[in-house]
Amino acid sequence: MNQALLNKKLKDSFKEVSFSPSEDTLTSSIIGVLQYLSGDLFWKALRDSCGEKANIEEESGELLKIFFWRRFLPDEEVNVNHVEPDVYCEFENFNIIIEAKKGDAIGQDETQWRKEIISYTREIVDDKKLYLVALGGNNSLKVKTLDYNESAYTIYGASWQRLLDVCINLLHTYDLMLSDRRILSDVVDLFSKHHYYSISWLKDLKFYNFSTNSIDTLVSWNVKQNNCEEKFLSKLPYTNYTQPNSINTLSLWKII
Repeated sequence: MNQALLNKKLKDSFKEVSFSPSEDTLTSSIIGVLQYLSGDLFWKALRDSCGEKANIEEESGELLKIFFWRRFLPDEEVNVNHVEPDVYCEFENFNIIIEAKKGDAIGQDETQWRKEIISYTREIVDDKKLYLVALGGNNSLKVKTLDYNESAYTIYGASWQRLLDVCINLLHTYDLMLSDRRILSDVVDLFSKHHYYSISWLKDLKFYNFSTNSIDTLVSWNVKQNNCEEKFLSKLPYTNYTQPNSINTLSLWKII
């Protein structure tokens, strides 16, 4: 399915030939492919995409089970039918719930986290620690705590852009098996299908020396374009980049 999507071969399977990314296609494409990595490498990618990870275990052991949109028992506080986390994973050393949102800026809801934690405690009989990773939809990546039944559960904020950066870094910096390299390469391509792209940050750009002649050329070009630039800028809507939400949104994009 993913290869057909990447190579634009879905037209024979669907009446509508265009692809419209959604929260579910993003989750199934990215997490659904990352699951084929070794347990520790899968967990490293997910863990490193969190904004704060000091108190998260580094060693996960093997991934024993993974479920997409598994129906848990209702929490009976808000939901009386069933609760459906996006992804539920059982590792050797702990369990995790991934609550995913399509965008990186808004969408996560503490009420939804609470429902999933309550449903988990009602259905899963396991002494292993539970981590809840809120992937995307955060206005801050700081850890949050939710209390239930005399226990404290920590919610770790992560972003899709950070997860993409982690996957790219793994490709460039780790001595990977060819199978892992193929998996991560597909993940990067699938991210682009969902409009998440690799970003080059200013701190990583190469330093270039400009000669006097090149500076004179730039000044000359700027003078020639000045009138056109003013006309262009005058047509743009005003945006206040000092608003807290704008700052938080930009911080989510920061590379690891």
